[in-house]
Amino acid sequence: MSAQTTSPSGPALERLKFLSPAEVRHVAETFGTPVFVYDEQSIRDKVALLKGLPSAFGHTVRYSLKASPSAAVIRLFDTLGVHFDASSVWEVVRAVRAGVAPEKILMTAQEADFGSPELPGLIRRGLKFDAGSLHQLTEYGEAFPGTEVSVRINPGFGSGLVRRLTSGGPDSSFGIWHEQVAEVKAIAERYDLTVVRLHVHIGSGHHADVLLPAARRVLEIAQDFADVTAVDLGGGYRLTVMADDPVYDHSEWAEELASDLREFAEATGRGLHMEMEPGTFLVANAGSIVAKVIDVVTTGDEGRRFVKINAGLTEILRPSYYGAPHPLVAVTRDGELPPEGPATDVAGHCCIAGDVLTTRSGSVEELNPVRLGAVTPGDYLVVERAGGYCASMSMKNFNSYPEAPEVLRRPDGTFTVIRARQTIDQVTANEIVPDDLTTEAV
Repeated sequence: MSAQTTSPSGPALERLKFLSPAEVRHVAETFGTPVFVYDEQSIRDKVALLKGLPSAFGHTVRYSLKASPSAAVIRLFDTLGVHFDASSVWEVVRAVRAGVAPEKILMTAQEADFGSPELPGLIRRGLKFDAGSLHQLTEYGEAFPGTEVSVRINPGFGSGLVRRLTSGGPDSSFGIWHEQVAEVKAIAERYDLTVVRLHVHIGSGHHADVLLPAARRVLEIAQDFADVTAVDLGGGYRLTVMADDPVYDHSEWAEELASDLREFAEATGRGLHMEMEPGTFLVANAGSIVAKVIDVVTTGDEGRRFVKINAGLTEILRPSYYGAPHPLVAVTRDGELPPEGPATDVAGHCCIAGDVLTTRSGSVEELNPVRLGAVTPGDYLVVERAGGYCASMSMKNFNSYPEAPEVLRRPDGTFTVIRARQTIDQVTANEIVPDDLTTEAV
């Protein structure tokens, strides 16, 4: 199902990433819809690819937990020798509960509460901390003087798939501004901190021609920190998603960086270890949402045709939030590809106008119909590229819809539930009604 064709009347027709049409039907009938399906072999292949990138003095792959933090996914990465990047103490807790050793985790978070019951204990157990601001660095120094620390640098510029995904430059709150390095050194000296890692993350879906200058700026800063042993490039590595997307060769920028690291070693006598924090790259194309077509409506001869599905913002936020298109592939209820049909838009099941999956790239306000084939209610729609920042970044329980289950497709072709479908009792479990509101209305 990997073949891609281009039509003179429109973009290339999307194809299924790893499921066959028959498997789509099987998954829907076995587990219900909507349901997330993750492909284990695809994840293994992506890990092998990144581990094989050129490097001068070795490199570590850290999986960005926020992309998809299910315990089975975490365990899979742990067994593959991958380390982890956590964006909150709660992600750290989830990883540790899944069996990950704290020393394999680097916490790079906007919020770090050193007075909380969880964070100090995890740091004492080996969790690595990355300071993303002067205030965080100071608080860490007060809580853990005389220890090692990582520092995130804002290089002064960034790059992302869209502006909302750019996390470097003057419009981004992430990292310590590159001109404040002297203050970093002063705080480190005040609390006897050893800066062992410099970290930079310029955005998600960035361009390599921006990543390399950012890395070189960090190498310039590393010259003033004699104890730095590692440079962390963050995540955001581009991935071929849509049928018309180019194929990205990450070995090219990796080889250039390896050359820069060798030059740094010749000048300083220090061979710096490279780290990277991919999330999307590792899991995005390894995940699909299998949903059911529940309705088809039109808005007149001059209007639009909408296919409605029983998934939406409660499973996938990216089209409405980023204007990020996802490959959409229809499968008939009989487990076959449908015949050709008119261009159509796709709407989710949430009762809010913004729940649409066919937004134009980079614009959340414009619709961009796609070719799905002639589908009718009862057929299936597969939302591809749903392994990263979908289940983890959805509008959970909006309209009181329960969380969709997650299923892992094993290398032998079998399917295993790794997260059960949420029940309505679980949705309301934490709600408390005051006693004075429990009496009958007058």
